[in-house]
Amino acid sequence: MIARRKTMPPDLQPAWAAFQAQAERVESARQALLGCLPVGRIDPAPVPVGLDLLRDELTAVATELDGWRVPAMEEAWQACRDAVEEALTQIPAARTVSATTGELEEMLDAVSGVVEPLDAWHDAGVAWLRRRRRP
Repeated sequence: MIARRKTMPPDLQPAWAAFQAQAERVESARQALLGCLPVGRIDPAPVPVGLDLLRDELTAVATELDGWRVPAMEEAWQACRDAVEEALTQIPAARTVSATTGELEEMLDAVSGVVEPLDAWHDAGVAWLRRRRRP
């Protein structure tokens, strides 16, 4: 007996592809921001540069969210939309903190306020994977 891998149902494949592309952009920008934190011996890019990159990516993704809005994923879609909005509203405060302190712990707290809402994208990815079926 040949085990067949689960695949996304054909009617969800375009939305799944759109989600994957957006989730990759969000995660890459999130990682870039985290890479700006001053840990270790290498001087990273300034935190405001990472915040700008994340803001630009989230703003672009926000305009494309409808590309994966389907009834089967409405709850996850709403959570991701809300996460983008929340992260965008936290960026100015994180920028202020990064401009006024060199304390790693304070910067970590500020940056965490920006990136933590984006965990919704991971949760949405898990929800998408639950939609796969064996052919």
